[in-house]
Order: sequence, then structure tokens, then C-alpha cells
Amino acid sequence: MTTQTAEAFTPKHHALMVAWISEAVVGAVGTEEGERIFRSGVVKYGNQRGRRMAMRAEANGHPPTMTNYFAYAEVKLKRSDLEMELLERSPHARWRASTCPWTVAWEKNDLMDYGRYFCREIDRAVVQGFNDDLVLEVNSIMSDGAAYCDMTFMDANFTIPKLAGLGWKKTVRPGRSAQMPWEYHGGHLHKTLGDVIAKELGDEAPGVMATALD
Repeated sequence: MTTQTAEAFTPKHHALMVAWISEAVVGAVGTEEGERIFRSGVVKYGNQRGRRMAMRAEANGHPPTMTNYFAYAEVKLKRSDLEMELLERSPHARWRASTCPWTVAWEKNDLMDYGRYFCREIDRAVVQGFNDDLVLEVNSIMSDGAAYCDMTFMDANFTIPKLAGLGWKKTVRPGRSAQMPWEYHGGHLHKTLGDVIAKELGDEAPGVMATALD
């Protein structure tokens, strides 16, 4: 008798779940309505993630600033997962990414047309959930055909002291305690999108979610 160990979840698994759920919804109700339903689910999912981040920040006495938004990010990525460069530090922080595990997974599995709906909402939704007064401008996204994902975090003002403080928070408090495992992110994604799809599609929803899981 052999014992099988489940493969640990990674950003790739999260990306594939995103696209498979999107594909199943579009397959059930068509592109226009499917995109609307799926994107509304992504907004809810992102808002919930941002609110959890804000609650952790508040518990540590840290205000919901743009700097602390980065400090309390729940997503853990390896250096090899994401190629990014900081184009501007102040008064706004502008980042540009040339590769990410989501677009890599979608491209390899011919799922870009479905995954892109996630990118159109997720980053702004998380920022909004963390603090509705913060502003993120999404200038371009790779899943929509751009060469880079280009985003401007308004009024971040990443001075040297602020970046030093961010480094301390990322390593000491909250440090790694702010990051959630990918199994958690996968479960949260499935539950939240499933709830939105159930509200929108009623009796048809279980079949849609089963298709995605299959």
C-alpha cells in the first residue's frame, strides 16, 4: 500500500481555479453576462481580502495607509514568481511587472480569455477593501494583451524612511503572520465566487461550480 501526499497549493493552482470558474460561468450564460457575474464575484473576494488585511493592521495599531497595504499583503510569492520594477517612488508609487504566475499559467493552458476578468478587478478590489479612501490606478494588464502590468499606487510617497519602515514590518511585525497559505486562498476563492454565482444563477450554480472543479 502506497501513501500519496497531496501537492501543496501554489499561485498556479489559484490561477487555474480562477480561470476554470470563469470559463464555466461564461459557458453557462455567455460572455457578456458571464463576465459581469464573475467580475462581481472577484470584487467581493478582493474586498474581503482587503478587509482582513485592515483588521490585522488595526490590531497592531497600524493605520490603513498605502504603505501598510503592502506590509499586510496576504499573498506570498517567490522572487522567481514575479518580475517587477519600481518606476516611480514619490509622490506616487508606480510598479511595472513583466511576468506573473497567473498569466504564465493561463497562457500555458490557453485560458487567458477567462483569467483576464480576474485581473480587471482584483488589485483595485483589495485596495478598496483595505481602505476605500486609497486609490490604485491600473494603467495596463498583461492578460488584456499589454506588454506589462502597470499600476500606480496614488500618494504612496515611498521615501527612504517609509521604505525602511515597510521592510521592518514585512520582516518583524506583522512579518509572515500576515501571509495566508495558498490552500486558504483557494478555499476562499471557491467559497466567495460560489456564493456570488449561487445568488446570480440559482439552481444552475451547483452545476457550474462542479464543471469548474471537474
